[in-house]
Amino acid sequence: MARGVARWPSLRTALRGGFLNRQGVERATVGAAVALKTQNLLQMLVVILVTAGESARPWLQWGAAAAFTASGAVLLITAVRAQRLSRAAVALDVVVGVAVLLVAPLFQPVDPAQQWTDWPLFVMFLVAAEAAACFPPALAAAATVALMGGAASWLVTGAPGATSRRLVYGSFVPFVGFAAVTFVFLHYLRRLAALADARAETIRLLEEERTRRVLHTPYRLLNDLAGMLRAEADRDGDQPLRQARLAEAVASAIEIESIVRGTDPASSNLAADLQQLRNQFVDLPMIMNVEDAGVNLPPEAVYRIREAVRSALQNVRLHAQASEVVVYATADRSSWLVSVHDDGRGFDTAGRRSLGLNQVVVAATEEIGAHVSIESAPGQGTLIEISGDHQWTMDLGPASSSSTTTR
Repeated sequence: MARGVARWPSLRTALRGGFLNRQGVERATVGAAVALKTQNLLQMLVVILVTAGESARPWLQWGAAAAFTASGAVLLITAVRAQRLSRAAVALDVVVGVAVLLVAPLFQPVDPAQQWTDWPLFVMFLVAAEAAACFPPALAAAATVALMGGAASWLVTGAPGATSRRLVYGSFVPFVGFAAVTFVFLHYLRRLAALADARAETIRLLEEERTRRVLHTPYRLLNDLAGMLRAEADRDGDQPLRQARLAEAVASAIEIESIVRGTDPASSNLAADLQQLRNQFVDLPMIMNVEDAGVNLPPEAVYRIREAVRSALQNVRLHAQASEVVVYATADRSSWLVSVHDDGRGFDTAGRRSLGLNQVVVAATEEIGAHVSIESAPGQGTLIEISGDHQWTMDLGPASSSSTTTR
């Protein structure tokens, strides 16, 4: 869907979440307006084509129809984009409708015995309903009276025959009926939707309170565990591998704690989160150059990038036997790049990859729209590059993903 147009829910989503909420009622109103307005315009076109030879001024009739169609198109486009009827667009439709009713006697049949073309009347009933759907009661009533006044002008302009007069008199009831029924029905639905929204919010708050109570003890234990692991890591400063392992355990406990609390396990600053990995890999001969990546990215993206780098460094620790590892990151307003390079044993990229490499480095980052490139050969070290722009997949925004493996 084009940018700027709000996303409409699928039928399954709408049925699952229900239309009985404020947004759902407005969407349903827009859907009804689109269907009825389209039907009205088609009816108008059919009537004009059937009575084409009867009009005294065909050009004026087509001009009035074109103006009404244009105002209807503005109404529908703005309604679909905003997912609710726009008061300004409805006001324009009312003004154009009154103008069409006022000029309608000028393109009626010349022969007074012929019944007048009635399309300017029946297409305006929906306009009165539109006004009742989105205007305050007083303004909706004024719009309906203005439309009825435009119809009443037929009685004093052009001297219509008895049949046409009865047509005008009979139109007053539908004008009032369409407006009144629409106002009462939507007012009722909106009140129900407001109650449903209030009930849903109350349930959400109660559920949050229940969750906080249930998770209070696990959260406290995780917090205590993280503190104990930090203290243990401080005592083992002369054992780099043990210190690194404890730092990883602390980081994992903190991440679980954030999930329990319902907060993001990562910040939006890529450079800061990558810097946190330094203490977790003090046993590696690592050079970290990530200062140029200090831009804000979505926390979900930062989390997956950070975990991909962590998985790559764990592979270096377990398999590479490297004498140097370089973690590099850079980012600007249009793109970002993170790489992990080691001079270790390397591997054959045509062979089977480890679970961490496949699932955490490649699959997880591709899910957010990143491009992953892995270059390695036996005895030649390994270079893993993860890059992308600021267009994201999943709930972060649209993006495409790809993966490249080179020797």
